[in-house]
Amino acid sequence: MIKYLLIAITMLMVVGCNDKEPEEKIRLVRTIKLTPTKATSTHSFNGIARSDVAARLSFNVSGTIKRVYIRDGQRVKEGDIIASLNDSFFKLKVAEVKASLKQAKVKLENAKSRYKRIKQLYVNRSSSLSDLDNARTTKDSAYANYRAMKNRLEQAQLKLSYTKLRAPMNGSISDLTIHKGENVTPAIKIASISSTKSIEVPISVPGSLIDNVKEGQKCIVTFDAIPNKKFEAVVIEVSHASSKRTTTFPVVVRLTKHHKKIHPGMSASVRFNFHSDKTKKTFVVPVHALMEDEKGHYLYVVTNISNGIGVIERRDVVRGELTTNGIIIRSGVESNLQVLTAGMSRVHEGQKVRVSN
Repeated sequence: MIKYLLIAITMLMVVGCNDKEPEEKIRLVRTIKLTPTKATSTHSFNGIARSDVAARLSFNVSGTIKRVYIRDGQRVKEGDIIASLNDSFFKLKVAEVKASLKQAKVKLENAKSRYKRIKQLYVNRSSSLSDLDNARTTKDSAYANYRAMKNRLEQAQLKLSYTKLRAPMNGSISDLTIHKGENVTPAIKIASISSTKSIEVPISVPGSLIDNVKEGQKCIVTFDAIPNKKFEAVVIEVSHASSKRTTTFPVVVRLTKHHKKIHPGMSASVRFNFHSDKTKKTFVVPVHALMEDEKGHYLYVVTNISNGIGVIERRDVVRGELTTNGIIIRSGVESNLQVLTAGMSRVHEGQKVRVSN
């Protein structure tokens, strides 16, 4: 009996030795060392391309459209005829004034001759001072009438020229609204012309970013109609008065080079790279390193590192905007901190890990 009891005690001791917990396996993790950096955040704003010079086109006289020489969207050169009116009435008016001017010229010549003759008679004491004064008055009146007729002719010829609407500059025609046979009146818009030498894009920038935009600042513009192509531009206007009923601010950028494929009215996207303030410490972490739960955003960091082994610690942080290099962390971290960048789902706070060199 004693023999069996000793055997049982021995077996219990062996089993007890085998129940020791195995040593915890130390996981190898990958980290990055935080250092202050100059962060760059990218922001894009939509707009519609426009010409830096645009004009409304209209006739200066009333009339009936005789002919339309161009079509909507057509490029024209300065001086090209866009449309013309029936000019019969204006030609008749010019002819009438020319006839009146001819008569006025004859009367002026006769008045000059009479004044010259009477002046000579007055010198020879063969005419009175009254006759001389009357001749001078007649001559002056004839000259005034002649000048008035010349002015009337210039006006009639100018109105005749107004029957042809010409392009005031090189550009592209848009919003053409007239057809042959229609009646038009002065100052009624019949088309628009836009210069294509320089293209601008007006955009709206939120108040939180407007202080980052300065005149002369460079940016990149892309167009939906011209894929895989980027165009350099520069800020030419920055308004610090917000738009009505919004909290955005008007900004205008201008392309630095002309491109024949870019036209007013195209949809555009303007991209800015905003740099952080050099006087402030800015930390940027990879996007996948930042995690979030019901408590907010956090990072896993490795602290108390000795001989390559440290302890996982959770750091609650405040995130900033997305940049070209990652996400800005506004608070919760400091320089030289080792931030976990892989395997975050397989570790927990307080766990020992080995830091990969």
